[in-house]
Amino acid sequence: MKFPQQHITKLTLATTKYIVMGVVFIISVMTGILNIIATKFTESKVDAKTRITSDQSKIDPKNTTKRDEFGHPYLRDEDGNPIR
Repeated sequence: MKFPQQHITKLTLATTKYIVMGVVFIISVMTGILNIIATKFTESKVDAKTRITSDQSKIDPKNTTKRDEFGHPYLRDEDGNPIR
């Protein structure tokens, strides 16, 4: 009795799939473990891109003194003078 070719193909594909998945799993686990070990033994570096807010870094807005002089555009009397 001959073993059909279709069953041999399915068996070959299944074993190849399990071998490849096993190798990929082992590599990914080992990469994760090495990454954890590497972060424990290396000093954490300061990220230069972090945003630090301080009084020195704030830029003062320009032309803010004229707002009180002109007032709100909708709050004016009949002559066009600002209502205070």
